[in-house]
Amino acid sequence: MSDALKTIIARQRMLLQGRLATALDRLVAPCRMAWPDRSALEGILLALPGLASCKYIYVLDAQARQLTSNVSPQGLLPEHYGRDRSQRPYLAEALAGERFSLSPIYISRNARRPSLTAIRRVEDEAGQLMGFLGA
Repeated sequence: MSDALKTIIARQRMLLQGRLATALDRLVAPCRMAWPDRSALEGILLALPGLASCKYIYVLDAQARQLTSNVSPQGLLPEHYGRDRSQRPYLAEALAGERFSLSPIYISRNARRPSLTAIRRVEDEAGQLMGFLGA
């Protein structure tokens, strides 16, 4: 890969990271207030137009078990509720304490397509981990 292409990819990744971090940051307070009410959390995720470019958005508990359906631009995908994502590589940084992380590109386990995942920690007012937002 040429240096020019590496530079373009790095720039695009920085822009994406900034956009996703900002959008997920806006979700923290409303999600914290609705925690752990599944339908209220899903309503918050469905109402957010800023993440329409994301294939899925979801909420995980502190053990990385899914508290919501996957929310897609087409609506709810309830079959994903309760999924254990704790062993997924894209969660490693968040589980280690990072406030926001954007994974390297990977091939998704289920869809078998190139993917990136953004993870934002959700903490209570005292800084205790409640769970995670994923996009």
